[in-house]
Amino acid sequence: MEVSSGSKIGVVIVTYNRLKLLSNLLSKLEKQTEKIESILIFDNDSTDGTKEYLEDIGYKNFTDREKEDKRLYYKNDLNIGGAGGFSKVIELVRKIDVDYVWIMDDDVGPEEDCLEKLMSKIRSEKIDVAIPSRDDENYSDRICTSIDMKNYKKFWTTLRKTFQSRPYNEEIYWVEDMTFEGPLVSKKIIDKVGIPDSSYFIFFDDTDYARRLRKYSKIAYVTTAVLHRELAKKTTNIDKPYNWREYYSIRNNILFDKKYGETWKVKLLSPHLLMLHLLVISLRRRHFKNNFYIIIKAWFDGIRGKRGKVLDPNY
Repeated sequence: MEVSSGSKIGVVIVTYNRLKLLSNLLSKLEKQTEKIESILIFDNDSTDGTKEYLEDIGYKNFTDREKEDKRLYYKNDLNIGGAGGFSKVIELVRKIDVDYVWIMDDDVGPEEDCLEKLMSKIRSEKIDVAIPSRDDENYSDRICTSIDMKNYKKFWTTLRKTFQSRPYNEEIYWVEDMTFEGPLVSKKIIDKVGIPDSSYFIFFDDTDYARRLRKYSKIAYVTTAVLHRELAKKTTNIDKPYNWREYYSIRNNILFDKKYGETWKVKLLSPHLLMLHLLVISLRRRHFKNNFYIIIKAWFDGIRGKRGKVLDPNY
């Protein structure tokens, strides 16, 4: 049974060639105990029949929408990456009459009361941002309570983060980081902050956005609002050669340090330490020949401030 907070909530989803997962997500959204006013799906140029499926179940093209249309899709004419997708869909949702925006990828599965519990904490704590717990049998979520942007020796962003120790016994933890896997954000704060930075292409766009949101609101991690990561698997740390994903991870780590570093050493020295560290690790792990180009290119592009899509994804 749906309950209503009196606020209009819109869901935005970025999808790319994962029709089965998207269909599963949409069925879970329709079962939410908190009323969802509208759903807007950004299709990152899928080739698996996503557009046809959405039209078959009643979704309307965003560009041809009428005021009464509440189930919408927007098909892009090329894949602009996760960062580009979230940037564009949040830009589009600002044109829709909603008070809150629930942001997510296509490979998540919120429990039926997830949205209700997020909305409840937003109301009770008088905040503008709440994120769900992604802790389930195949994934252990980590709660980031602070990010140290002063120590240049912490050249990898994970090293900069302080994580809450387990068990997570409180209903709320105040955090400084988030992913685009279920954050609920008020429309008014989006209007202040603007859209996510599409120039990251993939990775760090969500961390960057969290930092911008924090200027206007605390971010609550709600342990009782559960959202499952449908593709999460229990795996060991397998050492593999680097590919396009590592390129964007390294480059964007450097871009993030240069943008938010609080000392000149973080902005100028941390990128070099990161590059040297990764080269040494690659040599030890016998991946130096493969990894060298990716590391050096990512480092060089990062220190030059080169953004956007550089290497083509190989999905």
